[in-house]
Amino acid sequence: MNKKTIFSAAGLAVFLFFGCFSLFGGRNLTNEPLRANPPTSAEEANGRVEFFTDYDEALAIARRENKPALLFFMSEDCKYSRRMLHGAFVDPDVERLSRSFVCVEIDVNNPESDRICDVFDVDATPTVQFVTSYGVALQRVTRLQSGEELCDQMQIALTSVAWRSAHDADDELSRR
Repeated sequence: MNKKTIFSAAGLAVFLFFGCFSLFGGRNLTNEPLRANPPTSAEEANGRVEFFTDYDEALAIARRENKPALLFFMSEDCKYSRRMLHGAFVDPDVERLSRSFVCVEIDVNNPESDRICDVFDVDATPTVQFVTSYGVALQRVTRLQSGEELCDQMQIALTSVAWRSAHDADDELSRR
């Protein structure tokens, strides 16, 4: 087997591990390197994920800061969207982990959002779409998420981005 095949197989194994890890309750294990510790004081926790509302501006910031983006497609009249905004997105673990992303809130009822909804084929709310800093789709969640579930999905997205970066670096080295 060549080096590229071995690297790809190892990356796929890591990605599958984290997928199974999140499905079977891995959140309760200790020493999770991608999960931040919860805030220790009320001052430290602002209690909310900070969202941008302009997709293009947010993606430019994501590229500049080399971060993936979390797109939250929601609607003010959707009770599940509101439950996620006031539930999962105020979870201290989600808030802390959100600092590794550029988060964008996209109101599907706003006509200016039609283009983005079409690009990502969004037809239901709430939908969370993770993308690279260049807008390449990663995984998607299309139902109400608890804070714990959303944390697990955020960790998978970060693992996927890390795997892609390592894979791209390996491709670059093999071209030289």
